[in-house]
Amino acid sequence: MTATITPRSGVPNLARTDPKIRLQDYEKSLKFYLPLLNLGVDSIVFAENSNSDVSSLRNITAEFGFTDRVEFVVFDGLDYPPSYDRGYGEFKLVDYTMNHSEFINNGQNEQGEIIVWKVTGRYMVSNLARLIARKPLNFDLYCNFRNFPKHWTDMYLLAWTLRGYQACLNNVYHKLKTNVPEVPQGVAAEELLRNLLDRPPENIKIVRRFNVTPEIYGIRGADNQGYSTDNFWKFYVRNTIRLLFPWIWI
Repeated sequence: MTATITPRSGVPNLARTDPKIRLQDYEKSLKFYLPLLNLGVDSIVFAENSNSDVSSLRNITAEFGFTDRVEFVVFDGLDYPPSYDRGYGEFKLVDYTMNHSEFINNGQNEQGEIIVWKVTGRYMVSNLARLIARKPLNFDLYCNFRNFPKHWTDMYLLAWTLRGYQACLNNVYHKLKTNVPEVPQGVAAEELLRNLLDRPPENIKIVRRFNVTPEIYGIRGADNQGYSTDNFWKFYVRNTIRLLFPWIWI
């Protein structure tokens, strides 16, 4: 679960900026994800990059009785121009977590290949257990591409093996800067990531469409609108097209 409880001022297209409200979002999401520890999830890493107080989240974990299966990685990772936008910061956070999480690194040593599922921490993917159960048998990176209305890689949910991370995502945040001279105005980090993943390294298997359409609940940071209350029709449209016209990526 990636998190920024206290965003810096000046982040483009970010309306949900109140740390108290954002913390409440993370508390709600954590309460949703903790029961999945008995439904296909081995452990949870809560990764936070604004060096904020996560005491309430630790207390929730204790109340659920999962302190041994939830790790908190908290650090000051917002030392970059806010104009680079959230995609840059999120994958900088991913790198830090992959390098510093004891769960991830110990899991590698004890279990061999592991799969990391990354979810934007304020969002609840209500059918995540089904997504995990129906994942492809083999992949290095499992993600969701869109071709309409733009060529795009969804960033709110991805999964990777350690091999896939090293080949495709390690240090990729340097290439996700927006609002810089070499990137046209209006281009999003999701578009930049898609361009990179369209040219993967050799012998890396990227599965580019989810087998299950994610059902998302939560409030979007960009406009304070709810997925489930304001745009949930998109889920039904995308699910129908995935089933009937799988070659159309929207």
